[in-house]
Amino acid sequence: MNEPGVALIIINFNGKLHLAQCLESIFNQTYKNFSVIIVDNNSADDSVRFIKENYPNIELIENKRNIGFGKAINQVLKQKLGGSDFKFFGVLNNDIKLDNRWLENLIEYSHKNPKAGILSGKILLNHWPKYINSTGVNINYSGYGWDRDFFELDKKCDRESGPVLAVTGCATLVRTEVFKQIGLYDHDYFMYYEDSDLCFRTWKYTEFTVDYVESAVIYHKFSASLGVFSVKKHFYIKRSRFIFILKNFPLSFVINIFPRITNYEFGDFIWPLIKRLDFANFFREFFIYLIFFSRFPFFVIKKLFARKKAKKYDWWKMLHPTYFKSDTKNINPEFVDIIKPHFEKYGTISNRVLMGINDAGIGSGWSNIINSIPRGRYLFNKGDCRFTIDYVKNKNYYLQIHYRNYENQGKKLSIYAGNFSTTVTLDYGWNTEFVKLPNSLIKNVENEELNINLELVKESHVFEDLFINEISILAEDSNLLRLV
Repeated sequence: MNEPGVALIIINFNGKLHLAQCLESIFNQTYKNFSVIIVDNNSADDSVRFIKENYPNIELIENKRNIGFGKAINQVLKQKLGGSDFKFFGVLNNDIKLDNRWLENLIEYSHKNPKAGILSGKILLNHWPKYINSTGVNINYSGYGWDRDFFELDKKCDRESGPVLAVTGCATLVRTEVFKQIGLYDHDYFMYYEDSDLCFRTWKYTEFTVDYVESAVIYHKFSASLGVFSVKKHFYIKRSRFIFILKNFPLSFVINIFPRITNYEFGDFIWPLIKRLDFANFFREFFIYLIFFSRFPFFVIKKLFARKKAKKYDWWKMLHPTYFKSDTKNINPEFVDIIKPHFEKYGTISNRVLMGINDAGIGSGWSNIINSIPRGRYLFNKGDCRFTIDYVKNKNYYLQIHYRNYENQGKKLSIYAGNFSTTVTLDYGWNTEFVKLPNSLIKNVENEELNINLELVKESHVFEDLFINEISILAEDSNLLRLV
């Protein structure tokens, strides 16, 4: 198979915690004809030193300030587009892990589909890989974008490879020819929507398509950089959405939707904040709306005098035909420990201990609830939890521990339950550990409580702790089991 050259670009800002996993997955690719370029946007977390010490052969660009996502990508594209032999540019977030055949499968698809200009694969939730993060991006008439098939079970999703309106920008592959025809990323967005903007321009001004490739798998740490409910994230998403509408939608449609958006913003956001005397959030929302209002006449004039005309409008038929309500999936509360930070507590012993939600099964050795996202507690040296299990004959059961290891990789955790004991080695960062429990152990505690003891193995007399947000005993067919 012809192996065209690929430049993989990673934009990093305070992503040291994620870089090792990301880079390891890149260098484990079965496809080898690629180069890696990292642009660091003035990180303050020692990312640069980590890269230089551990990956000295990677080309590193160090910015003196955070210039944003799109502008940082353009730094590389301006250097490499003209005089290089790269046929593709890959744009990657630092909080992803690539399947070993990710790049090989995308290149193979591109050979079979020469009109595929932007390609992305199946994105799974890194901490819960049974569930989908994205198989492409839906966008509606008001510019709202959401991940297609978000939080659907992977094994039940039969989404085939093929054209899609847009793809999320955490791991995309773009033909060099696309950039030559439509230009670079629009850095006016700073962050969010620059990926959808590139997809729209590809549909509008070229004969290339945007494609989802089912066999190219990515694992993504959902909202790892800013957090799911970050105020900063909310600001940039709404600001970028308004820019996206004004720039990409037909002028007649923008004029038609302008009053609708204004009524929606004031009726559903701004006026309720005034009534609650929540002036801090009122000024934030009003400021974002002013961006939309002030730019409106500028974009109208720009569209009237635009020289570049769209070649085709197939993309308009692909928009989701709604305005302010989409078909985004409502996440069941039993899953939200990786999605949302606020919950209603319940207090009965069950097969799950969710720190800060279901604390009834917590024994000794645990800290108070940690006020962070996701919620959790520290295990201090050793502790215990109690569970009840509804035993079903001939099923396998697993102890599932979702944790974050802030310290050294290779920390060990001993697990005791009745006559059963084992020791597992913990990875650095967010991870899930699975331990298969003996069937006899589960069967014997039916209608009784099972006590699980955890103990961190100390190599010296130093204090040890571990951040945990879930400990569960789950049957092999449970959708809550993170194991693929």
